[in-house]
Amino acid sequence: MKNEQGFSMFKMMFWGAIIAAGVVYAYMIIPVYNAYWKVQDTFEGVSRSMADSSERAIRRRLPDLFHIKYLAAGEVPQEFYDNLKIKADGGRVEISSSYHVTVWLIGPVEGVDPNSNYTESDLKGMDKLRAKLRQDFDFKPYAKTP
Repeated sequence: MKNEQGFSMFKMMFWGAIIAAGVVYAYMIIPVYNAYWKVQDTFEGVSRSMADSSERAIRRRLPDLFHIKYLAAGEVPQEFYDNLKIKADGGRVEISSSYHVTVWLIGPVEGVDPNSNYTESDLKGMDKLRAKLRQDFDFKPYAKTP
């Protein structure tokens, strides 16, 4: 009887750890996708409602539209703004960008610059695990007036 209770406790701890790991992973990943969905939704709104606007007017209005969608300035990297392309030509708008996001699940590597090109042989100890648990995302929001 005692043996069975220990096995039940082990199963509960095992499944609890799996569920907790899933919750932590979702907690770190969902904001990245949420920011992308807000950007994509804003782009689609711009392509529909600002089709007659100029490129300059769209660029001026974009920060306000992001604010309306509750997209904070730091939720997308500067690379998003650097790669922002808007083509507006009398009734049609094409808007796009691209950016990269890296999520370090247990923190960035410490022995080397995390933004540099390093190989696994450059890493030691916990940095090897940190690099393996790193998640990279490439986003390319795009919308065009139908």
